Amino acid sequence: MVAAQRRGAEGLPVLLRLVAIPLAGALLFLLFLHLGFPYARLGGLVAAQLGRATQSQIQIAELAPRLSLGGPGLAATGVTAVTRTGARIEFERAFLRPAWSLAWLRGNPAVYLDVVGTLGEAQGVATLRIPGFHGQLRGIELAQLPLAAALPGGSLSGLADLNLDLEVGETGPEGSSGFEARNGALGLPGLPVQLPFTSLVGELRFGGDHLAELANGVLEGPLVSARMSGTLGRAARVEAAELKLDLDLTAQPGLRAPLQAAGITLAPDGTAKLQVTGTPGRPQIR
Repeated sequence: MVAAQRRGAEGLPVLLRLVAIPLAGALLFLLFLHLGFPYARLGGLVAAQLGRATQSQIQIAELAPRLSLGGPGLAATGVTAVTRTGARIEFERAFLRPAWSLAWLRGNPAVYLDVVGTLGEAQGVATLRIPGFHGQLRGIELAQLPLAAALPGGSLSGLADLNLDLEVGETGPEGSSGFEARNGALGLPGLPVQLPFTSLVGELRFGGDHLAELANGVLEGPLVSARMSGTLGRAARVEAAELKLDLDLTAQPGLRAPLQAAGITLAPDGTAKLQVTGTPGRPQIR
């Protein structure tokens, strides 16, 4: 028994020398590399990659190392993005690190993002070679989104939370998005007035035979409630795409007169079944 204990005690230093000490040295080396890396140069490279993936111009004033539960990453400050439409977004906080994603096995680098900016918050995984985003957006200011460019004649305001599972393929966006908006107003091509809402929820699907498809859309507001579904076809220009939108409206007394003045026939109880067709550039209501 004594001999066995002695052999165990003698074996412990050997284990330390062969495993623990080299492992500690490797960890220290990685730590010093992490702290001493030339992040000023890396900031420009990261900004360029993210800019190409999001089709925007991104500037990063400063990058600094930061450890997280998901692994080492980078905390960025002074981050601004200018979209293709010229909208400027500033970020109060931005953290990114390599993502734990199978996209790497397909040769598509993936980055985990956690950002807070003037547009809202985003947490999720962005892929770079095939641009995409899989995650959540919270508190998004809908009025700042370029809806008019995507859907001429449309408008949207309020705050929204979205779950995104999107990639940009050769023919445009592919994937899905669930959304929930609150305290805003919705304007649709062909409708004479905006529809105020306290709640607006629905599901969007992208790709396939249509550019976009709306399902299970429900709007609840002080003047109107509505059920919505429809599709937006593919075209060289969005304003020329085929539009099919079905609306089941229930208007309160305060909204009935403006709708009827615009030629929309309402039942005595304020209900109407409408179909918006044509194109976003030339909508027709029937």
